[in-house]
Amino acid sequence: MLTDDQRRRYEAWIVAVSPRAIAYARSLVRDPSRAEDAVQECLYRLLRKAADYDLERDGVRILFKAISNLCINQATREKALLSLDLPTGADDGPLEIADHTALRPELVAQHRELEETVRQALQTLPPLQRAAVELRALGMSKDEIAEALGVSVTNAGVLVHRGRHALAQALRPAIGDKVPEENV
Repeated sequence: MLTDDQRRRYEAWIVAVSPRAIAYARSLVRDPSRAEDAVQECLYRLLRKAADYDLERDGVRILFKAISNLCINQATREKALLSLDLPTGADDGPLEIADHTALRPELVAQHRELEETVRQALQTLPPLQRAAVELRALGMSKDEIAEALGVSVTNAGVLVHRGRHALAQALRPAIGDKVPEENV
């Protein structure tokens, strides 16, 4: 049974970690509800074994590894379904932009085209490369990426490098040589 102090510490830890965990899971599964479900499942499993771990020290590393494993397993086991309907989601709502000059139709169209190109380019990456690139974009080090994906540090670096290179190649027709590969 948890003490009140442990319960408060665990709740604070979950509140602090959840947004990053959900963002990472969403980048892997591309469905907000499935991402939240995956994070909740991983948090539930982790909290059931909380007595075995020091959550404040090792919890983020363990959680991200669990999310990686669960999402990659789901992605590689399920077959993609095609739909004739347009996808709908939270992104389809009105844009909230502070600079109203950015609302010019051609800029909005360019932004949407670039977002779609990036999304499609990410989808073409193998799951481990996509996960490595997403984790790097979240600010994780190669050591943390290696731990989360269950690979060596060298392999984590290779996955990030190859993923960035593939993204740069895929984005080259859309943006030209404007952005160096290390900024992808």
